[in-house]
Amino acid sequence: MCGILCVRRSGPRVSTDSFPRARSSVEVLGSPQGGRERAVACVYWIGMLSMAGLLINRWFDDDMGPDHPAYALLVTTWTFFLTPGVAIPTVVLVTRLLPRHWFRVPAGERVLHRMLGVGNFGWLLERSGWNRHVVAPLRRFDGTRAGLLSLERSALGGIIAHGACFAIHLLFSAAALFTAHPWGALWILLPGVVLHLYPVLLQRSIMLRLQPLLNEPSTWDFGLAGLRRN
Repeated sequence: MCGILCVRRSGPRVSTDSFPRARSSVEVLGSPQGGRERAVACVYWIGMLSMAGLLINRWFDDDMGPDHPAYALLVTTWTFFLTPGVAIPTVVLVTRLLPRHWFRVPAGERVLHRMLGVGNFGWLLERSGWNRHVVAPLRRFDGTRAGLLSLERSALGGIIAHGACFAIHLLFSAAALFTAHPWGALWILLPGVVLHLYPVLLQRSIMLRLQPLLNEPSTWDFGLAGLRRN
């Protein structure tokens, strides 16, 4: 994980501006451009809404219900695929409504990260190839100081998107608990901790290391002006 914040000095390099970069799935789903991307996003959101309807239906199904482990699997599958879709919209919403200092990570949180093994979680992601094949193409961090804002934006998007999806697990788990389904509450909550809460903590640990390297203005500036106008 040390490669995340090993910043190298900007130097002469071959320009790649003439080569259009492929848009990531997060960009396509969160801010579609052109007919093809809009069609993909439309199909995606129809699928997400259909899955939400299925979850409501299965909740009241006598053969399944919230106590069944398969129901927890449905919730987990839904929030896993929902995460990339909510990343850009939530970042845009946050940059409009909340000041930057609300997301400043206190230095003392580093102790909590160590206690919970957040670094080990990051190591597992690195060793599994998840960071190399999935995270790095989304992050687009080039290792230079100029790219730190892009890294910050990526970390913020991860915090908010995974945080929103973990909140869904919490809501479903609380609903199961208050309707006398304690085992269902546990089945629903545990996958959310691994898939969403730990990624939130990991991104906050990245933000903690980024903060001394960035001159923080009072407002956000992630180059989202074009998104805000749409």
